[in-house]
Amino acid sequence: MNPLPDNLYKRLNADQLLALILIEEHGWGMKFVRRPSNQTPTYVICNDKTQQYAVLDEDGTLNIESGITIRS
Repeated sequence: MNPLPDNLYKRLNADQLLALILIEEHGWGMKFVRRPSNQTPTYVICNDKTQQYAVLDEDGTLNIESGITIRS
C-alpha cells in the first residue's frame, strides 16, 4: 500500500483539509497515513525544515505530542 492514498484530500474532513492547507505554507506536509484495520486512519505530517513529526487530529489540530513512533 502506498504511504499516501491517491485521493488523500478527499479522505480528510473539512477541518483537517483546512489545517493542512494552512500549515503547508509553513513547511509542513503529509508524510504518510496509518490505516489499521477497522480503525480511523492516522494522518502523519512532517516539517521538512525541522524534521519534526506530528499527527493531524480529527478537529484539524496539529498534535506534536501525539506519542507516535516513527521507524527509521
